[in-house]
Amino acid sequence: MNKFWKTLDILEEGVMVAGMAVMVLFNFLNVVARRLLPQTPFSYTEELVVLVFIWVSMFGISYGYRRNAHTVLTVAADRLPEALQPLIIVFAALASALLMSVIAWMGFKMTMNQIRHGQILPGMRIPMALAGAALPLGAVMTVISVLRCGWLELKRWREGAAA
Repeated sequence: MNKFWKTLDILEEGVMVAGMAVMVLFNFLNVVARRLLPQTPFSYTEELVVLVFIWVSMFGISYGYRRNAHTVLTVAADRLPEALQPLIIVFAALASALLMSVIAWMGFKMTMNQIRHGQILPGMRIPMALAGAALPLGAVMTVISVLRCGWLELKRWREGAAA
């Protein structure tokens, strides 16, 4: 199972690093071209950066959960008796998984609609579904990460309560 999580980490890190590099490079080239040239040859960069930003954001959410870099309901959990703290862990995990499931479903429907109607990004002339697909894919990966994170938090709580 560790190989699965390691592969997922590498995939998400690759998407995020490559995405950030593309965004920085094309934004930089666009700014330089605007200053030096009468007409920029990079008219599509805004669309490209937004498309890549969507992918980086969705994969970053999943990655953040697996790295425990997510919002935790510590204010509520700290005020509850220790015996009730697992309820907050379970609630937070299930609420996050539910939200991401809704995003996955709605993102899937949106992407199918984009494909059905042949929507394209006007500047780059590529299918809009390339941007839309980030929502269901990223959300499904986040559901997996959220459930794993919730399980590990419960496990840590049990080990701490037993000590």
